Amino acid sequence: MKYDEQADALYIELSNVITRFVEEFDLNPYTIVGVLDAKKTDILMDTGPEYPTDEELDEPEQEL
Repeated sequence: MKYDEQADALYIELSNVITRFVEEFDLNPYTIVGVLDAKKTDILMDTGPEYPTDEELDEPEQEL
């Protein structure tokens, strides 16, 4: 499957899931958009470079 077709498939599946949740649950559009935005943030946070935490920076380096 080509890249554009994959993106289209994702869009269609997301649309289907959103439609199902609108029909089966009492979620309003603002809640759905908030959930999508939170998921978008999760995805973006998982794709960037990893930086050491403050604790890792404070630990002395061990010699081999």
